[in-house]
Amino acid sequence: MLGGAALYAGQARQPVRDVSPASVRGRVTVVENINRAVATNPVRDLQVYLFTPEASKPFGELQRKCRRAMGQPHADPVRKYQLCEIALGEAFGLISNLPAMATVRTDADGSFHFDNVTPDRQYNLIGIKRDEVGSPIVIVGKTPPLRPGQKLTLELSENDPWTGPLISN
Repeated sequence: MLGGAALYAGQARQPVRDVSPASVRGRVTVVENINRAVATNPVRDLQVYLFTPEASKPFGELQRKCRRAMGQPHADPVRKYQLCEIALGEAFGLISNLPAMATVRTDADGSFHFDNVTPDRQYNLIGIKRDEVGSPIVIVGKTPPLRPGQKLTLELSENDPWTGPLISN
């Protein structure tokens, strides 16, 4: 009986590791230049997915495909653009089939919020929306490894190309 009590007392002295969930919030905007006036407007109704790097790996492959095309200095510019547009279309079709940790839509202010995010790891955020006029909108972001209880704020911009930052693990 005394041995069990001594064993328990020894365990009680070990520090308890904090595993409080983290949160990731942010805002997605587009910067527009109209008649020399610069305006920052929210991107409303954008579906934002939270992925582990492993789960978003197929998306990263499409990003690299586009970057390789753009990196060819003597290639036909129209062909490079077409290759990226094809990869973008594939990315749009792929995202909803990948295993996301969570997904939310941006509100009227372009804001999004993920609660109860497991700490001690990095995440990729991918925002996607079918544009009424042209190509789909695909916006990417990365978190640093999240600390327990951390409340991370990310500002994402539609002006950043869908190929940056590169999604990888």
